[in-house]
Amino acid sequence: MTTPSDDASAGAIRNVLEDGRLIVCVGPGGVGKTTTAAALGLRAAMAGRRTIVLTIDPAKRLANSLGLETLTNDPQQIDLEAAATTDEILTLMENVNNGDDDSEKPGELWAMMLDSEKTFNDLIDSVAPDRGALEKARENNIYRLLSSALYGMQEYMALDKLHDLYTGGYFDLVILDTPPTKNALEFLETPSRAATFFDERIIKWFLPNREAGFFGRVFNPGAIVINLISKVLGESFVNDLVEFFDTFHYLQETLQQRGEMIEFILRDPQTHFFVITSADPRRMKEAYFFHEKLGDLEQQADIFIINRVIPRFSAQDIAKLEDDDLDKLLLSQGIEDPERVRSLRVRLETHYARLAKLALRDRDAIATLATRVGSDTLRLVPLLGEDVHNLSHLLKLSDFLTPIVPPEPSS
Repeated sequence: MTTPSDDASAGAIRNVLEDGRLIVCVGPGGVGKTTTAAALGLRAAMAGRRTIVLTIDPAKRLANSLGLETLTNDPQQIDLEAAATTDEILTLMENVNNGDDDSEKPGELWAMMLDSEKTFNDLIDSVAPDRGALEKARENNIYRLLSSALYGMQEYMALDKLHDLYTGGYFDLVILDTPPTKNALEFLETPSRAATFFDERIIKWFLPNREAGFFGRVFNPGAIVINLISKVLGESFVNDLVEFFDTFHYLQETLQQRGEMIEFILRDPQTHFFVITSADPRRMKEAYFFHEKLGDLEQQADIFIINRVIPRFSAQDIAKLEDDDLDKLLLSQGIEDPERVRSLRVRLETHYARLAKLALRDRDAIATLATRVGSDTLRLVPLLGEDVHNLSHLLKLSDFLTPIVPPEPSS
């Protein structure tokens, strides 16, 4: 039965999907965060919005949930008509769009998977002052390290891609699927770091002072530091480092501007944070930890989506299954031997007893979280009987998040 809090959370999600500009999905790993982000994107598209789901996770979970082989660093539109195995999605989209005078076209669903190296290369291409500087940059060993292996570069480039999608003017809604909790927190702290990534105070230590006289060049503190570093790390590395800062100092202003813009975007009233978790008490504890950290960053979680909730039932429920019904069920699976039937019944009773205990454990964890963050912010999604590998499966999941309310017929 639907409770008032269920109605409140479903309505809150629906409002965000209809009016929000950015949804940041955060939470522990392995709880269905990417699939939930895709389901939210599908729902927004069905509501008539041009929506893109961006995942930072290099795994293929987003592609799999959309029924695709792979995704790239470029936005890819999902053909809702071709990908759906039923007409339900199209019918719902038609109902929603026909009820909205402002929606002349059906919504669109797009998806992409971040390639931090390609995004960094594209950024350099866009800001390099000339072709010579671009070629010089690509030959630099520090540049190669930055573009492919530097810790934190993924977070920087995710922000850069988010900046482009958000400010590009095409998409109504961007849904960002972040890494697990620790990395997501680093992601949210990245905008302030991006502004000082190429800090002038650091750059000046490595740039040659061509205007200084002989005395200034000899006693330049930066030159002394470089000399000391070269003795420790090697002259070749230091030469690459000096050349890198000499070539890339023009990035400072760009990164600073984008960092400030991302700070503005993350604090915009149309930006919303959804914490995705499972009902496992350990995952719930991690979700609450993230909630507290968001508070430290002067943000707040709008919704907690709790996946894979085991429904309430009793271990005695299986005992209520009539022998004839069980026989028919097993017979449909080609099982006729009475001894095997008896063995399967015992196994079913054992399995149900374990699930009943887990269900009680989950409900206690959910109740504890509700006392801390408010029951109106919780949206429970039951444990589904199948994995999500196409849009029809995704539709079933999205219906648990926020059922679409058909528009009232015009008089």
